[in-house]
Amino acid sequence: MASDRMGKDEFYARLAALDEERLKKALWNLYWRGAAPLREWIEAETAATPQVPKARSKAEAPDPEQVRRAAAEFVSMVRSGAYMAGDRRVHRTERSRWRVTFRQHVADARAALAAPDPAAAEEALEQLISLAVTLKDHDYVHSEDPVAAARIVVSDLVADLWASVLRRYGMPAFADRAMSQLVRWEQNTAGPASVTARSQIRRCRWRRSS
Repeated sequence: MASDRMGKDEFYARLAALDEERLKKALWNLYWRGAAPLREWIEAETAATPQVPKARSKAEAPDPEQVRRAAAEFVSMVRSGAYMAGDRRVHRTERSRWRVTFRQHVADARAALAAPDPAAAEEALEQLISLAVTLKDHDYVHSEDPVAAARIVVSDLVADLWASVLRRYGMPAFADRAMSQLVRWEQNTAGPASVTARSQIRRCRWRRSS
């Protein structure tokens, strides 16, 4: 049976007794001795953040076209291997921060779906989903499980994309577009994205026939 874990208050109380050097030593031991997912998480959490875009206010929506261009450039560089090594377009510190950059593009694309004309945001999100489902089988970044390391839930992205398409185009156009995307994504994954996609298609078919 697993041992009981400390509660948050108890854990924080213990940390309060440690000085900065002892905290650094504890974190280093976790990083050095931990499994790959733990190391990747620590790298992401401790990465320098000067290039992270400034947080927007909740009322400010990103421009869909700018989001599409930025996402397309990121996807293109990842697929070209620029985030592995030897490419001057990506600084070496940025290569270790790919998770942060990926999450930012995903967040921007999802937020831009609320724009009056979200077509460009839908295209950006589709490109990011396509990249996510191919990451595991390609050496595009330094990670054993890139999607988990980036903390991205592909099925949630698919649901957001298809909800936007359904609102704008209606059932027939949605079903045609979603089916072509599903076929393409299923060639690269049999995981949660595919399961969610298939169930969404079935629900749409039922609603269209009823």
